[in-house]
Amino acid sequence: MNPSFPGPRVLVCGWAGAGNVGDELLTRAVVGRLQAAGARVVIASRDPATTEALHPGVEAIPWGARGVRRMGRVDAVCVGPGGILQDSSSLWSLPGHLVMLWRARRRGAAVASVGVGAEPLRRRSSAHLLRKVLAGAPIVTRDAESTAALAAAGLDSTVGADLVFGLATPPVERRSEIVVSVGPAVRPGRVAPAARRLEPPPLDAIARGLDALAERLRCRLVLTRFRGDRDHEAARSIAARLRGDTDLLSDDIDEHLHRIASARLVVSSRYHPIVLAAISQTPALVVSDQAKVRALVGQIDDPSILRIPSWERLGTATIPPSPSAAPVPKGLDLAHDALRELVRRADATRGDDRLG
Repeated sequence: MNPSFPGPRVLVCGWAGAGNVGDELLTRAVVGRLQAAGARVVIASRDPATTEALHPGVEAIPWGARGVRRMGRVDAVCVGPGGILQDSSSLWSLPGHLVMLWRARRRGAAVASVGVGAEPLRRRSSAHLLRKVLAGAPIVTRDAESTAALAAAGLDSTVGADLVFGLATPPVERRSEIVVSVGPAVRPGRVAPAARRLEPPPLDAIARGLDALAERLRCRLVLTRFRGDRDHEAARSIAARLRGDTDLLSDDIDEHLHRIASARLVVSSRYHPIVLAAISQTPALVVSDQAKVRALVGQIDDPSILRIPSWERLGTATIPPSPSAAPVPKGLDLAHDALRELVRRADATRGDDRLG
């Protein structure tokens, strides 16, 4: 990279600023890698002011069509990270994630999709849109299931890993705590937004299982809010059913990271608490039938991360052992290499423009 010029301007189209701890961890991970490679990072965000406060050194613009007029000239676009290549959460989600990419690619920007999750698409128009805007671009998914979903849509990709696996965890002392991450699931649907299709978890069964676990391990229970307000409401409802006192975490990203890194055990139906448990060598019990969670547990492939069939089995579940080393998927280096290569391509394109 030429030190006489500022680094290339790289736009990240993920799901920042939506109040989700997991997505902010992904944003932190991709920003760190891009900045280390010399890029000036621009984030498409649902809440640009909050994004700029959470991630120092970035420029944030509105997500979706509202951001097109604000994006200016970008030298590259990273689609992802996160599970954004799907049309199940909303009819408008996929076009919203891709509209700025479409504009930037028409202007000659370098493009890659890195650390991305994909689901089998429900609409032919979705597959057509993906092929139109991502054809020929390097794509590194977070798991084999995402690669298979993209293949069905007519796109080639390489299996990598979720970028949160690349975050450093703080050195902390273990506490006698069980960190719990649970919230409503989303019912299938085609038109209504996901927020209107929420299905509450079995609160009574969860509370009974957590009480039994806390008594067995002599641990305090800590309830998280990885999916923002919807998980916070579930946490409050569960806390009201528990026999003992418990902690309810704020929406602070580092507080979630520290408490998982120091916990005796993690109990989760959410995706990124499982990733954090793996990299911090914290055992985890997973209670979820979501395809992406099943894929994640299979990808980690370590006895420290144990999936159980139902919340009713939680109280009597075998406690997983602590791993001797953090079980990180092999594809993480491929995702990091793809981000460095994107910055290199963006800088080369800028160099051609300057010479012209």
